[in-house]
Amino acid sequence: MQKSALNKYKTMLIEIRNRMSGEVSRLIEAVPEKAGAAGDLSHVPTHNADRESEDIDNEMSLIHNEEAILADVQEALERIEDGVYGACTECGGKIAEARLEALPYTPYCIDCAAKAAPAW
Repeated sequence: MQKSALNKYKTMLIEIRNRMSGEVSRLIEAVPEKAGAAGDLSHVPTHNADRESEDIDNEMSLIHNEEAILADVQEALERIEDGVYGACTECGGKIAEARLEALPYTPYCIDCAAKAAPAW
């Protein structure tokens, strides 16, 4: 891959990392506030505290997902430094430019990603 393309992807990855790091920090800070919020009974069949607990579970799930993406971004930055960025970590083939434009942190070509994807 050409140096100009690598620089473009590195810039994209750093921007993603910075944006997501801030978002993860904000979400982590918000969880204790929500956990400490007192819910009171309402006329609906579920208690407010139950809804708040579900909201916290959803936020924790979001935090875990975003942390996983952050790890993928960091690994992609390391692949750039190691000189192997753009090569599939599974088969060693080239990852298509269109795929890198959409998911610059992907470690897989489209074929290997499809093989690893769960069958819904």
